[in-house]
Amino acid sequence: MADLTSITQAKLSAFKKAASPRQQLGCDKIAGFFYLKLSSGGAWRLRYTDLLGKRRTATIADANIKPSQAAQEAISWKAKLRDGIDPLSHKEELVQKQREEEQLKAANVYLTVGAFFNAIYSPHKLDNYRYGAGTLKVIKHNFEHLFNRDMDKLNSADILQWYNKRRAKGIKRSTLVRDFGAFKAMLNYAAQPLKGVSEPILKVNPIKSLTLPALTIKEQDELEAHNEKLSHQRDIFSNEVKQQIHTGLALYAGKLKEQRRSSIAHGKSHLVNLDSLTYPHWFIPFCHIARLTGMRPADIYNLKWENLLFNQFNDQTTLTFTPSKTKKAENSRKVKFPVTGELKHVFDCWAAQQEQAKYGLIFKSERTNKSLERKAHLRHWKHVKALGGVPESLDFYSFRHNFISELVARGVPVLTIAGLVGHKDGSMIAANYLRHDEQDTASHLIGLEKGWKHINKDTNYGV
Repeated sequence: MADLTSITQAKLSAFKKAASPRQQLGCDKIAGFFYLKLSSGGAWRLRYTDLLGKRRTATIADANIKPSQAAQEAISWKAKLRDGIDPLSHKEELVQKQREEEQLKAANVYLTVGAFFNAIYSPHKLDNYRYGAGTLKVIKHNFEHLFNRDMDKLNSADILQWYNKRRAKGIKRSTLVRDFGAFKAMLNYAAQPLKGVSEPILKVNPIKSLTLPALTIKEQDELEAHNEKLSHQRDIFSNEVKQQIHTGLALYAGKLKEQRRSSIAHGKSHLVNLDSLTYPHWFIPFCHIARLTGMRPADIYNLKWENLLFNQFNDQTTLTFTPSKTKKAENSRKVKFPVTGELKHVFDCWAAQQEQAKYGLIFKSERTNKSLERKAHLRHWKHVKALGGVPESLDFYSFRHNFISELVARGVPVLTIAGLVGHKDGSMIAANYLRHDEQDTASHLIGLEKGWKHINKDTNYGV
């Protein structure tokens, strides 16, 4: 092996002492093989022509090995070139592979469901999705018993066991479909490459193609009954119900004013007298906006005065906002709602009570000056229903259903309605609101019979 190179250990030692940095000690036996002295130490290098004809110089070994060992490495590189392998590129590939293996090993720390949920998926959902916290709560509530399992070891038995247990507790299948979808979405995310890691933590989502069991006959009957109940919630308010709502709001306003007068009379003179106010409580204009626009409660809570845009050229105010339910979606649709008539009166009166507010939340807590709690309206709605004799079963969300149903009944184009309520298209409205009442259907059938009578009058078919 000592004869492989003309560079002996003695020549190398003498060269290191006498040479200046960047000087080279070449080999007479191996073309392109040399020792390079550096300012600190040195390196064994090989100058060669790669497979594409480009001249390259590569460090093939550090200065600590003997000349004969370095020569052997140089010969090995040349052998690879003859076999069609570029040693430098091969070395770079090995380094990259090693780096990726180290990254993957680090990523495998998060292979268990719980570790991935806590360290990676939770920050992702909280940072990028408005309702991410709710989704995380759903996953943890339903699947925390699987948190100590590796994601790639999950199987259909795990999901079926969860499904049957939840169904036995009376949880609706539609709810379980939603909950399972949230869990599956997390695993789908784990099967995507993360930033800084070329390979995903989970190579394949093992439950990606899994679907929940089909409904039993009993469950189908229960679902039909549930849908029937929902369809009634979409019915148009009767005049009686509308009057009950208005009565309830008026009585609630009167009750609040009376309570305030009583408080002032009993020593709380610092309180503001409410008698001169159109709206003695924020819930009253909140309720009017719901019935006049069909807005979701969450969107009313998010409204700011800046959402009211006044056009000086046509003297028209427009309420412009993006529904919070679809704000993160790619196909989210901005609502542009004309503010006229009674709706304009509601905003004007409430703005006047807020000292002509122009910026910030339209409805906010008097105590904290921040957003109201998202279910704060329900307590006041319960009082209004009790005072006005409104049916207890009437949900506040029914204002949205009634708004859509009334526009449908008036013949307003479905796409126009969809634009007013923030739907991306008219499919949901067409599927759930385009219904005809039984009386209209009967009249249509009678009209159809009349169309045949002039033909049947001279012919007896035994009818």
